Amino acid sequence: MTVTAVKHSHYKIEVDFVESPQHPITYFRKCGKCTTAKGMERQHDRIVNEACDAWRDYGFRRLTVSVVPASEVPTDRPTWH
Repeated sequence: MTVTAVKHSHYKIEVDFVESPQHPITYFRKCGKCTTAKGMERQHDRIVNEACDAWRDYGFRRLTVSVVPASEVPTDRPTWH
């Protein structure tokens, strides 16, 4: 039995707006996998800060960033690095 090493973390980012709270914009990011819990926490904070900076001018209501398994990332949608 072979063991597959997970080399990337996948993040799901959802952006809600006041005009359309039931239809969030959803996209995925892929980053290198961190080896420590503190490193994963820092990476999550970095992804959140980058998403906030990117969407700040559009006046979003809620921004949700969550770590998801690779199987949940759709293959027909673009993933930004």
